[in-house]
Amino acid sequence: MKHRVCGSNKVGSHVKLNPFFEVDVQLSGQEVQLNPSLEEIQKAINKAATAVLRCSKTLYNWDQQATEDDKKQNLYEMIAQDKEIVKVILLLTGSIQGTKNKIN
Repeated sequence: MKHRVCGSNKVGSHVKLNPFFEVDVQLSGQEVQLNPSLEEIQKAINKAATAVLRCSKTLYNWDQQATEDDKKQNLYEMIAQDKEIVKVILLLTGSIQGTKNKIN
């Protein structure tokens, strides 16, 4: 997802990635404006990441049918403890910063 949001930095890459967002560039006097703005795009990415994490609170690990509801382990607990998943989520929620630097 991060590669589709920010593009690929690989030189000579033969894989064509379709963008997640279409952005219009508008010339306004001597300024260039993006529509939607990078801030709006970042908010949408953060909202999507939050929604995915939030839904994992209602999904339970396998083989817990006989366990009482208040004692079942949900996937959120497992995801929150996995360092690689947390790292990817942090990279994704900060993914627009690199693009913002390129644009500036």
